Amino acid sequence: MSQTDGEAPDDILLSRYCRQKDLTAFSALIDRHQADLLRTAHALLGDGHAAQDAVQEGFLRLSRDAEALVAKWRAGASLGGWLCTVVRNWCIDHLRRKQAAPMSPLTELQAESAAASATLVADADAGQALWRAVDTLPQLERAAVVMRYRDGLSYQDIAERLDKTATHVGVLLHQALGRLRNCDALRAGVLP
Repeated sequence: MSQTDGEAPDDILLSRYCRQKDLTAFSALIDRHQADLLRTAHALLGDGHAAQDAVQEGFLRLSRDAEALVAKWRAGASLGGWLCTVVRNWCIDHLRRKQAAPMSPLTELQAESAAASATLVADADAGQALWRAVDTLPQLERAAVVMRYRDGLSYQDIAERLDKTATHVGVLLHQALGRLRNCDALRAGVLP
């Protein structure tokens, strides 16, 4: 009795992809890991389109490096962890490139226009105000808050995705919540 693609372990699917060019096996790997990777990338980037690019890059890299991964696969290895590292590194590189790139006058005008439009929209929903405040947090704190409070992940799951310890995740969350408590918009009474 053979295992279906949904039941087969990652190493078996990856091996089938390498040896038999089995695209169904690769598709099963995508289906298995895509949602977690998208959540992680979105938490780090705060941008759905960029998160999709990050995940796509992760699977492209998997496709390129599949044979090397199969050759050095060891018991207890985690393909999900490897993919998460690739996606996280892409996100960090993306954020660095974004910070280093100077804004063109047109981009600045668009950003100002978007900011002006955002201020014109009256926002009575306290949850939206809070998530906007979360978007202003430093990258790791924002990612930890999103993964914990939006996605409901445990400290250990967050630690694996961010390549930190669970204790460090606790510190990040503590710092983030402190910043949110001191956020001007939230102290000004936007939130009850």
